[in-house]
Amino acid sequence: MAAPSQWTEITWQTPALARHDRRMAPVVLGIGLALLAIPVGLILGGEAVPGVFVLVVLLIPIVGCLVLAVRLPRAAGRKLAATQALARSGEEMPARAISWTQIPREAPSTEGELRLWVTLPDGDHVTLTHVCDWSDCEAAGRGTADRSVHVMLDRATGVWAVVHTGHARSWSAEV
Repeated sequence: MAAPSQWTEITWQTPALARHDRRMAPVVLGIGLALLAIPVGLILGGEAVPGVFVLVVLLIPIVGCLVLAVRLPRAAGRKLAATQALARSGEEMPARAISWTQIPREAPSTEGELRLWVTLPDGDHVTLTHVCDWSDCEAAGRGTADRSVHVMLDRATGVWAVVHTGHARSWSAEV
């Protein structure tokens, strides 16, 4: 089977991580509703609140929280479904870390680009690029730890993921 010409990385999502994302949705919704109480209380209290203040300082963060509360569970479900499909059809194999490049950000960040060299079962090689902030990936890329990480890849579809936690087939699909 020939390797696809284009590889697409997905985020490896375990059921535990999906549950965590789903549990965060009510927390974010609560924050949004608590923020909403501020302008409502000021207005009901008869305070003269400038419209720009209400719009910029209060309503934009409130809308952001409400949108995020709706999107978190859906995103967790999509990531978990993609991971489950890859776990069913893909092959887990070691990938040798070639390099790690810190990504410059204005704010301090540990995010970097990890380049991986994967030897496919048919002897072909593929180079993949993975961007993340996991310390294990950074240590592998810098050569301060075992230089390999595990990837799950489906050569038929070109979908792949770095398996950050656990073993690919060891967890239950129940969320």
